[in-house]
Amino acid sequence: MYRHIYQGEYMKTFALAPITILVSSALTLACGSSFAEEVAKTQAVSAASPQVQEISGATKKREATSGAFVLTKTAEGKKLLADMAADFLYTGPSTFDGKKIGGGRNMYAIATSYGNRPENITAELTTDYDPAKGTFVFYGTTAKDSGKILRASKSGTGVSVAWVKQLRENEIKNHGYNYYDSYGVQFDGPVEVITSKSINTGDPKKDAEALKKLEAIMSKSLTTIKEWNLLWHFDPNLNPQQLAKAKENAIRDFMSYEDVYVVNPKKMIIIGYFYRPLMVNPKNAFVYGDYGIDSSKPGFKLEEAPGYQKALRDTNCAYTVSKQGRAEYPFLDAKYPASSPNNIINRLVAYKNEQVFGQSKPATNAKPLPAALEKIEKMYNGGGKMLTKAEAEKLAKEANGKRQAIYWEDTSKAADMPDRYMITYTGVDSNGKNYISVQPNWNRFFMLQPNNMCGIATRHTLTWN
Repeated sequence: MYRHIYQGEYMKTFALAPITILVSSALTLACGSSFAEEVAKTQAVSAASPQVQEISGATKKREATSGAFVLTKTAEGKKLLADMAADFLYTGPSTFDGKKIGGGRNMYAIATSYGNRPENITAELTTDYDPAKGTFVFYGTTAKDSGKILRASKSGTGVSVAWVKQLRENEIKNHGYNYYDSYGVQFDGPVEVITSKSINTGDPKKDAEALKKLEAIMSKSLTTIKEWNLLWHFDPNLNPQQLAKAKENAIRDFMSYEDVYVVNPKKMIIIGYFYRPLMVNPKNAFVYGDYGIDSSKPGFKLEEAPGYQKALRDTNCAYTVSKQGRAEYPFLDAKYPASSPNNIINRLVAYKNEQVFGQSKPATNAKPLPAALEKIEKMYNGGGKMLTKAEAEKLAKEANGKRQAIYWEDTSKAADMPDRYMITYTGVDSNGKNYISVQPNWNRFFMLQPNNMCGIATRHTLTWN
């Protein structure tokens, strides 16, 4: 179910390669060695391992270049980003035996390293999100004394967890979705394991605190598991003391054969490819030759131009909010309907409008704020230093395979047309032949259009203390 995480360059941001591994109820170490023996072996390996320097991931490298406006630069943006991740992970309730089971449980790829030995498992976790603070906690359960979770808790490195939106068969059939339309999160943090020992310390105060914590987890997290949802029901006639005892008995019974673990993220990478701009650059421009238009032709209508339609579809930040595009992304309306101002797409659109135009609902012909235009020009229009058409043609002719992007202005075209501001790409194609690709600067055009998401960076990193 995670195959689309690593099928192309776009998804390389995810540090994990989710490999489906069955988590057995009774995990034993290879060759019959005890956990203590394994610890000794791995500690020896770890001690002999050289220290390595941290290598920045793709998100960190591209965070500031995947869009002119980075959500983590503003308090409003950070809140929106955290809410976006929560909406990504949202699952509504399901029905089992005629009863509603609480939503929020997803399958995750979980990786860790212990004693310089990497491990990867898939496991179900429930999201607990605090919208007021913008913080997450994830809860999971595992078979008692599961070696993988114990090693993860003792690793000193914590765990690295990845989730990506699964493509359902009907979505692929009806809309032709592929991994280019995926989105997801990856987060790192320490893992805390709660076992039966936690509620049997011999210290009544500590035991009571652990039971209280487990009760909270059981009531809001484990109830997303159908079996526990059906078990966690108590006689309404019980008095408070009897109810407390009944819950304690249920918890103690559960903890006799299961462990509970808690992941507290410290860093979360959030990828929103459903609002990405065009991925055109001098390295691959030769494959995007069908985006061209000529607005000077008699009877030209932008919305009917094949080049515009192609560019729109491949510019998800604009296509997703179009009438056709919105119908093809119904899963983004799962938590809040498309008509709701709380809908994540609507909130992203409003944020972009505020950043670019200074208002959440600008008119179609709204002018950008000077500072916003400067940002967009700097990132997507060569800093706004325009050449003439003749100058661009001369440079392209002299390029002789040199890889470059030439920004120029065609003053013969109307100011509101996409082919007013142009880019000429030069380079060498996959067959070793020189190419010259001339096309409108679609990124600039869409970013300066109101009521879409274009301009917002698609890669962000949230951190918590």
